[in-house]
Amino acid sequence: MAEQLTKWSVNDGTVIRHMHYGLRVQIPSGEIGVVDRVDIADNYVNPADWPAIGLVITVVGAGYAGSQLRLSTRPSHLEEARDRMASDRTASAQAENEDSGPNPRVHSS
Repeated sequence: MAEQLTKWSVNDGTVIRHMHYGLRVQIPSGEIGVVDRVDIADNYVNPADWPAIGLVITVVGAGYAGSQLRLSTRPSHLEEARDRMASDRTASAQAENEDSGPNPRVHSS
């Protein structure tokens, strides 16, 4: 089984089908997820205005409902995901700097 997409990760995905409940989108790993109609945009979008089949769109992982990958294209969710990624990078860099710095408890003579 392929590794599951982590929540809040940002990927490109290709719209492969329109369904009455939203979009079916394939991400680069080959996994197919669902963008529920309420997660296409921050405000209502008429189904006639949904992204076209074949269009590559930016999606954010929203977790799993059982084995079904849930995705979102809401701008607010994409912004949240990018903020989380930036925050994670900052925390990782700080931890790396703390780990590589001198140990204040070790004294040299």
